[in-house]
Amino acid sequence: MDGSNNISVLSYRRFQPVGKVRRRVQGLRIPSSSNYCPCTASGTKPDLSHNESARLAADCLLSQGLDGYRQVLQAEGEVDFLSELEKLYVLQNGRDANTDDADEIDNMDKEFVNLFAHCESETSSDSTVECLDQKIDKALDPSPEVFLQSDRTAAAMKDLVRQFLRKAKLVLAVVMDAFSDPELLCDLLEASRKRNVSVHLLLDHVNLEGFVSMWQELKLISRNFPKVSVRSVPGQTYSAKTGRKLTGQIAESFIIADWDEDTLSFSLSFTWLSSMVHQSLLVLIKGSSVSHFHQEFLRLHSSSKPVPGFVTFISLPQCLC
Repeated sequence: MDGSNNISVLSYRRFQPVGKVRRRVQGLRIPSSSNYCPCTASGTKPDLSHNESARLAADCLLSQGLDGYRQVLQAEGEVDFLSELEKLYVLQNGRDANTDDADEIDNMDKEFVNLFAHCESETSSDSTVECLDQKIDKALDPSPEVFLQSDRTAAAMKDLVRQFLRKAKLVLAVVMDAFSDPELLCDLLEASRKRNVSVHLLLDHVNLEGFVSMWQELKLISRNFPKVSVRSVPGQTYSAKTGRKLTGQIAESFIIADWDEDTLSFSLSFTWLSSMVHQSLLVLIKGSSVSHFHQEFLRLHSSSKPVPGFVTFISLPQCLC
């Protein structure tokens, strides 16, 4: 009996599935000196193939909850790859598939995209000396400027953002993950009212409530700022084979000033904590690289939605190359 039990245990261990990540972890537990080979280390390529076990587990978390998620991990022999915060987000934000999601671009979005496309076509067909000079200038791109919080006082990073906002003369296009700082809001509203700057705000859909609450607390009225557009934008959407969906958040923040000028990309959120306590960095981007942010802003705007009670669309000025 004892011998047969030992055989069954060995058989179970031998054929128990081992997930892709778990296998790598098991290899890393072995001291490096025992399996290091200089002849093969430099030629090793990372395995970038899809992890099917992780997909199955995520699908089960969306459709069956934590119990289903844990059962799949055990059956697949895979590690728990989600933090507690991630699991909570999935459970709170998962939803049934809606066939109308893909078609939910309103007339204002189409007008926005068509306007920008019209501007691009006009510019691309322009063969004047002025356009050629601009292209030559953009070919000589300066290096990005990087600003680190460790080199400055706590409030200095926010001050750099405020200086950037104040230099805009025509347009400010802002993509923001979280916005609850009244001082920065005043900077944007004053730019619109005093300098006639068009302000386009794209705010993360999950953290939108923080902005709305701030606006209401300050007793502001959207119609008094006709050149300030506020829209919410989601992250990517994960579609499970079970029919459930999960939409993520915006985890990028950047500001485009006057379209043909610089772009400021940063890890700073428009919140008091972010500017005074959290560690952050800013990157000032110039030249032709700015066009990538134009494309990203258009892509995000096309998937954005109106925010009730706010102006949601304003016409853009003539675009850049």
